[in-house]
Amino acid sequence: MFRPARKKREGADRFQAWKVRLFVTGAAAAFAGMAMSLSWLVWIGIAVLAVAMALRFLPAGD
Repeated sequence: MFRPARKKREGADRFQAWKVRLFVTGAAAAFAGMAMSLSWLVWIGIAVLAVAMALRFLPAGD
């Protein structure tokens, strides 16, 4: 069973704003690509979302 920790991480997440911006941009690009049937735009949206997900694994820092 999955049980997430309720403890807050130590220190602020310096990439939080970038994660949010990239998620919104990637999701908007993917949805626009689906709406206009442009597969290249969908793939760009997926790539942007993958970069946003990769930011999760970077060290939080100070």
